Amino acid sequence: MSSESRENSEKSSRVSRRVFLSSSAAGVAGIIVGGIIGSQAFPREVRTTETKIETTTLTKPTTVTQTSTVTTTIIAEPAILTPPPPIPDEKIAETVNADVVVVGAGLAGLMAAYSAGEEGAEVVVIEKHKGPNVRGAHINPGPAGKLFKEAGITVDYEKAVREQIDIISGNKVNEALVRLWLANASKIVDFIADLARANGIPAQVLKPKTYLEEAWKDWPRPTYKFSNETDFDGVAQLAPLLEKIAKDKGAKFYYNTRALQLIREKNGRVTGVIAQDAEGRYIKYNARKAVILCTGDYSSNKDLLKIWAPPEVARLADLPNRIIYPMITPTNTGDGQLMGVWIGAALDEQPHCPLCYIMPGGDVGFAISALAGLGPGKGYMLICNPFLFVNMFGERFTNEALPWMWVINRVLQQPKAMYWAILDSTWEEQVTKHGGGYRRITNPELGREFLDGALKSGAAVTANTLGELAEKMGVPVETFKKTVERYNELCRKGVDEEFGKPSRYLVPVEKPPYYAIQGIAVLLNMVGGGLKVNTKLQVLDKTGKPIPGLYAAGNAAGDFYGQYYSLVVIPGLSHSRAVTFGYLAGKNAVKT
Repeated sequence: MSSESRENSEKSSRVSRRVFLSSSAAGVAGIIVGGIIGSQAFPREVRTTETKIETTTLTKPTTVTQTSTVTTTIIAEPAILTPPPPIPDEKIAETVNADVVVVGAGLAGLMAAYSAGEEGAEVVVIEKHKGPNVRGAHINPGPAGKLFKEAGITVDYEKAVREQIDIISGNKVNEALVRLWLANASKIVDFIADLARANGIPAQVLKPKTYLEEAWKDWPRPTYKFSNETDFDGVAQLAPLLEKIAKDKGAKFYYNTRALQLIREKNGRVTGVIAQDAEGRYIKYNARKAVILCTGDYSSNKDLLKIWAPPEVARLADLPNRIIYPMITPTNTGDGQLMGVWIGAALDEQPHCPLCYIMPGGDVGFAISALAGLGPGKGYMLICNPFLFVNMFGERFTNEALPWMWVINRVLQQPKAMYWAILDSTWEEQVTKHGGGYRRITNPELGREFLDGALKSGAAVTANTLGELAEKMGVPVETFKKTVERYNELCRKGVDEEFGKPSRYLVPVEKPPYYAIQGIAVLLNMVGGGLKVNTKLQVLDKTGKPIPGLYAAGNAAGDFYGQYYSLVVIPGLSHSRAVTFGYLAGKNAVKT
């Protein structure tokens, strides 16, 4: 704070005890109403300022004049969070009765439908997508995963859980829920792995190469994958199998049907859902026992991202092709969270926890294929290796050797959330010494495949001089050259005095040809930001009490992730929580 700012701050704090704030209640009320009426999705700040001047005579002829200003800020609630008018009975075209109504047919919803059916319940599932909505790469089996035992792999899950809670989440989560996952995941995930193998899907162990640094030498830990072709896709193959076992237990599925409102009389029990089908008809789904919300996250809802997500993530919504799931299945719009909030449910405190990724710039098709592990490099990318990174100003901005999620955090803070990885002709030798780490390339042949694809797609440029490279990158030439010069100086010293990158990665950029590969930060989905639940997966109200008849699982449920999602501490945790808590929610909904 400048001396002038401090002086002004001190002056503003010297408020005479004789000066009182008085304001017109009617005037303020009018301003509030205007703000609400004018607001669409976002909060509007309304500021009122009143200044009082007071003159006091201490001793003649000395007179002191004091001025105080009081500003009141009123923030109107975003309109999107305001409950819509109830849909009247006369507009209901059809009524469907069941014991349990599951909203959402992702991993959590499919498992909830199956387990509730196991208990003999009559189950209906409504899903606004055209079919089951499943994607992704891994499902973590927890501490007793039998495929780990078959492979002779031991994982210290107590250490992993402590890292997840303390380091990754800053102890901002409900540890009882993490422990609930830990105690139940293995049986449920292994059931799915057996089901997959019985149907020709290769459930198997993924054991990545880990980082070299002692502090994170266990990362990334092993997990389960479900593909022979890639390490970063395959879970979608499970959807038809999980749908079938739910149907075998009697569950009925209603696709192309969007849930609109929960049915709850005053502060009583949730008794059902009103939804709308593809023809625009309103259908009432009555639940004799419970409704289970498994609607996923809200990454396809730009309005909610700007209200609930961290600011650096919300900014991605205004950049092209930076929110991934809307390009794949644009149905995760926070319907469950909104319906819950509208009837008084408690939501995770903001900002919510994102699952962010780095992918190449250039052609979107190349970038998405790289993300899914189906393109050049098979999902492993040179932009994840600890080369020199610079932003669009040509300036270095981080320790490039940090684990994946921390590098992403720094990239998100850069202009346009992008950077360039800078390589010279020695890069092939360097990658063999980089060790493991999430998506790092350690095989020069795989690296060449990725680099060739990046050059062809426009994600990379090459030149024989640094000046020419900078011009192709579109960064300030002189700044970039000075950055490389300084970096090379640090490399020759063997000590990174600016960001502390370990000396093993400090290799000068000085042998042409030079390459620059663009990396961009993207949002995969918001794993945090669900409704608060207890260990029975009952949704809680704002006083911490369960809302009768309402459960949540998957990313519609909260209190599980804190600051950010790590893909290296417990890989596949999001999917594992989804199937585990979906299964448990289905059981509890019938029994409770």
